[in-house]
Amino acid sequence: MSGRLGWARAWRSTALIGVAWLTASCVLSEDQRIDQELAQGRFEVHADAPAVPLKTPATFAYAQGSTVHLADNRFDSFEIEGLLRSALARRLRDLQLTAASGAAPDYLVGYLVTANEGAMVAEAMSTIGMPPPKAGEDRELPVGTLILAISEPRANRLLWKGSIVGAIDPESGPERRQERADLAVAALLRVLADPADG
Repeated sequence: MSGRLGWARAWRSTALIGVAWLTASCVLSEDQRIDQELAQGRFEVHADAPAVPLKTPATFAYAQGSTVHLADNRFDSFEIEGLLRSALARRLRDLQLTAASGAAPDYLVGYLVTANEGAMVAEAMSTIGMPPPKAGEDRELPVGTLILAISEPRANRLLWKGSIVGAIDPESGPERRQERADLAVAALLRVLADPADG
């Protein structure tokens, strides 16, 4: 009897180790989760390669026009803005960009979530106080598109811009909204971490 009990315990322990191993191997990296969202059509990314590499470490400030004003009443604009700022702060810190305290920033970071049908890239850049995109780069943006841009204020030069459709999902709960905001910001900014991705 004790032999069977010992065998059962050994089998159970082996099974638990196997389940733990399978669970650990099923956890996707952030890049894999982004690629999965893109492959399933949940995200549509448009991101330029940076005009010039960002010089780091450096400081940044948010562009004055950066805002989230969502016409869709299923969203709390303040909540979405908080989620975006939180995700941006983490990602920019990973790029060695820290918030400027007092002194003029090296870079301005602008963001906007489109609230109107037919918004254009040039209009969005103007709204967030960024230099306009190059001629021929203007295009229509679907409602709910997140636009990010980085400029060099001393040179009044747009260094990088990107947009992502699908970052905000009205059907999701608060935890999923945070995850999607994190993934959307990471998907856009990964081209800055590795310009070859652009």
